Amino acid sequence: MSEVANAKTLRDLEFERLRQLVAGYAASPLGRSALARLMPSAEPTRVRAELQAVQEMGQALQETALSLGELEDLEPVLLRAQNHLTLEADDFLQTLRTLRGAQHCRVELAELQGDHPALRALAHQIQPFTELEGAIARTFNEEGEMLPTASPLLRRLKKRRRLLEERAVKKLRALLSSPQYATLIQEPLITRRSNRLVIPIKSALKGGVECVVHDSSDSGQTLYVEPTSVIAENNEIRELDSQIRDEQLRILQELTGRLKGESRRMRETLRALARLDSLYGRARYALAHQAHIPQLNEQGHLKLVSARHPLLDPGRVVPIDFALGDEHQGALITGPNTGGKTVSLKTVGLLTLMTQAGIPIPAEPGSEIACFELLRSDIGDEQSLEQNLSTFSAHLRNLAGILAEVGPRALVLIDELGAGTDPQEGTALGIAVLRALLRSGARLMVTTHFGALKHYAYRHAELKTYSVDFDVRTLSPTYRLLPGVGASNAFIIAERLGLSAQIIADARHFIAEGAIRAEEIIGQLQEEHRALAEERTRLRRSQTRSEQAQRSYEERQQQLEREQGKALGQELRRLSQQVKKARRELETLLHRARRASDAQELQAELRRLQEISGELAAGQDRLEQEAADRALPAGELRPGERVWLVPLNEVALVRRALDKERVLVDIGGRRIQVKRSELRAAPPDAPRRKPSGWSGKLIIAQRPAPPLELQLHGLSVNEALPLVESYLDRLLLADRGQGVIVHGKGTGTLRRAVRHLLAEHPCVKSFSAAPLDQGGEGVTLVELD
Repeated sequence: MSEVANAKTLRDLEFERLRQLVAGYAASPLGRSALARLMPSAEPTRVRAELQAVQEMGQALQETALSLGELEDLEPVLLRAQNHLTLEADDFLQTLRTLRGAQHCRVELAELQGDHPALRALAHQIQPFTELEGAIARTFNEEGEMLPTASPLLRRLKKRRRLLEERAVKKLRALLSSPQYATLIQEPLITRRSNRLVIPIKSALKGGVECVVHDSSDSGQTLYVEPTSVIAENNEIRELDSQIRDEQLRILQELTGRLKGESRRMRETLRALARLDSLYGRARYALAHQAHIPQLNEQGHLKLVSARHPLLDPGRVVPIDFALGDEHQGALITGPNTGGKTVSLKTVGLLTLMTQAGIPIPAEPGSEIACFELLRSDIGDEQSLEQNLSTFSAHLRNLAGILAEVGPRALVLIDELGAGTDPQEGTALGIAVLRALLRSGARLMVTTHFGALKHYAYRHAELKTYSVDFDVRTLSPTYRLLPGVGASNAFIIAERLGLSAQIIADARHFIAEGAIRAEEIIGQLQEEHRALAEERTRLRRSQTRSEQAQRSYEERQQQLEREQGKALGQELRRLSQQVKKARRELETLLHRARRASDAQELQAELRRLQEISGELAAGQDRLEQEAADRALPAGELRPGERVWLVPLNEVALVRRALDKERVLVDIGGRRIQVKRSELRAAPPDAPRRKPSGWSGKLIIAQRPAPPLELQLHGLSVNEALPLVESYLDRLLLADRGQGVIVHGKGTGTLRRAVRHLLAEHPCVKSFSAAPLDQGGEGVTLVELD
């Protein structure tokens, strides 16, 4: 099977530039290299798997500060090892950095929360190389110098060399400081020549010391000599240096062999790391460019919502909307030159290639891309001086190749069909090519400014027409893509540019009246469509604001529920303390009763207890009555009915009941969905804000005893904290002074959130991590007042 896109199509659509752009978001050369080789696939299953994996990576990046560490391409290193070449220190340091980076990635992926099957599968493909890492780390320091710990023999040789050099240096220092040789010494310096320890003396006095001359200065005034007293040490040092080099070479060869033995496993790990960083780069690109993953289909459908060309300046590019469904096989785009036709064509083509390569596209959610077997294009000037082909001939040769290849699962993009020759002949050839492409079953997108091609497309239901918008008031293109055939605007432009009315009238005389009327109708339709597009944009923005309001409401609702839960917990604790106080007083009364000297004293204490119990019962009755008075009447809610929205403490107007559980209400001109259980009856004179003070219903019901421990494994912070507050309340009501909260270790986020809540809780006396044998930092023990 041929590739999805041939070299010309990739060049026409600038796919190489796109790959380089995305590759810039990878973390390592390994990932950048993988992204630079990325190609579109024609297999829907593979494309879906790639897009799903990128989505998982995007979620992971939003949930955690995921980093990939240092990852380098070790293939050149592995090839040298396989070719029996001894690797150098830099090769081993590069390998060590990458292996450590791989284990860092493995740990990062293992600690991800939530469901990430593709990423977890990659984590299992990253294999450990503990022994090889340890061997390299024992052999070299960070500068690439071989350490004495590389082998026992190397340690002994280096130690012997050090001792010999220290002895030789000691002798030379003694000679330099001796008064006997003071007149001979040019400078009190010990240096090296030919890897032997020497000292500088005056050349005129060289006979004053027994020595071997190794070098002289440029002026000839200084000789660098080796005194005979250190010749034996220097000789042995040279011999040791040779032995050290031999041992270092042996160590390098041994390490090379060990690395070569791990080459298969290392290549498997490198492939997993390259794919991981490829996903990382694509997900980071998506986050940086507000790109989304489109829905994939195999029916040839295309739907782009506010799509932007990914290589144009995001601040200046004009988004386009484009759709091809079951009712149309192709689209014809008309409009003036430099009006944006070619950009629209390239946008559709490039976003299709991106999707099939597993790259999110810069378009809004709701976009849909088909998975094509072939994508072919004829865009730009392919004039060939070498083959003596004109622009028109080059286009024809390319179109002939396209027609020979395409079938039902193909997408064809043609810019300015039929251009470059006589308009009448070009139009005829263009229509013939359109008919041939339609017979092939291919999807097509074609641009033109020929009127006859516009009329052909208008008369054939298989073709959908678009036009690029042109603002006749400013005489400039808007680059927006509008459904329908576009007017030429030639007469209007000429009039605005100052051409005389007589010339324009003469020009109109040479065009049939029907054609002029058609142009006028098209112009009117374009104005109406422009107005509709602006209205659609306004509605889309309004919808976005409503969705933001809905999200804001839901977040505020959750916050208020937490606050109300906390207030309820405090009220329950207060009541619990009153009950405890009443129990203590009862015990005191019983104790007094046993010791009472007369019945009259006992009767007085009992009356006091009855008064306390009566006050509590009366208070609860009042709360229950208030709640009953405010309950929402049974039955259907009427549109326009005023209700009280508990989470927001505001009066709202009912718009309609969506179902048994949800109601659409209006608050301050914004419509939001709420639960019916959150509504209460609002009195006619109710203010916008609910008066401060407690006016809810407090019910103390029999509850089962709280569990010995609270399990929070697998929960997010938002899910877990309300459970912790409820658990503490139940402990208090059950008069239990201690509790156990199991949150696990993980990244520590949940543990910190739970302990912060405990630190702020008024009834928590203390808390601490459990002993190691009981879970350590993954478990928190709580003691209540």
